[in-house]
Amino acid sequence: MDIEAVKQSLRGPMIPVITNLHDDLSIDHEAIKENVRFVVDAGIVTGSGALLAVGAGGDFPVLTLAERKAVCGTILEAANGQTPVIFGAQDTNPEVCIEIARHADELGAWGIQMSPTYYYASSDDDCVRLYEAVHNATRRINIMIYNTHWEAYDISTPTLERLAELPRCTSLKWSCPNSGTYLRTLHEFSDRFAIIDNQGLQVMNRMMGGTGYITHLATLWPEHDLHVWQLLENGEYAEAQRLLSTINWPFQQFRGIMWKRTGSESPVIKTGLEICGRPGGPNRLPVRSCNAEEREDMRQRLEMIGVPAVSRT
Repeated sequence: MDIEAVKQSLRGPMIPVITNLHDDLSIDHEAIKENVRFVVDAGIVTGSGALLAVGAGGDFPVLTLAERKAVCGTILEAANGQTPVIFGAQDTNPEVCIEIARHADELGAWGIQMSPTYYYASSDDDCVRLYEAVHNATRRINIMIYNTHWEAYDISTPTLERLAELPRCTSLKWSCPNSGTYLRTLHEFSDRFAIIDNQGLQVMNRMMGGTGYITHLATLWPEHDLHVWQLLENGEYAEAQRLLSTINWPFQQFRGIMWKRTGSESPVIKTGLEICGRPGGPNRLPVRSCNAEEREDMRQRLEMIGVPAVSRT
């Protein structure tokens, strides 16, 4: 594949789309569509953003395979060809990874995000075999390598070299335990992958050839992260970092607080959506929703950083 074309397509803020649920905990596809259309209409479109469907932010571990495929299809439909959509395909079972990858291929998604398998800690060779199997089972989709080093396996530089030989392994969602390794990987691989920051080093990522960054705040306030991205594209790194430090970091701080109280990423985002008058909804066990005190804490934080449409109810 033409890596420069990939880097122009997969560019800007990447939003993990949450999975909205009805009160009976069935999938609320209409709410998902409404939230997707909100960010797409705000400017999260090809060249200025991307959507991650049913990743961790979309609660994939508590969805059935059929639900995962259905929600991916809903997000792709709502994006309406305006925004690259990457299906979350990670799983402990390689056959599930392959089935979701083929589903993405058939529906015409931009690509898939896939980490090495987990629970059984991967080896370098296990990792390569998995990506080769998915690559060989599909026809056209891009494959985003996702380094989930917190799951007991950290992809090494030699393994990235091997994965880069697969023609459709075109992007890397990158974080690692060591900042020096993070930077060296940017230096060594930014000409071979579209590299999406997942470590909170958005400015350094862009300075060294990266093409975007993960942001949950953009679910609530896409205009802010689009502005940050434009500053990064213009080389206005100091101002971009100022905004990230004063706006994104306080939001991330609250997410960190909640992670110690209940798992998953979506309870915080769903609460924020409701505070902003948009569809949020409940969560499946074992996760719980924010309580009244936590909800008020988040409302105050969103108001402080300037998120529009913050409700006082």
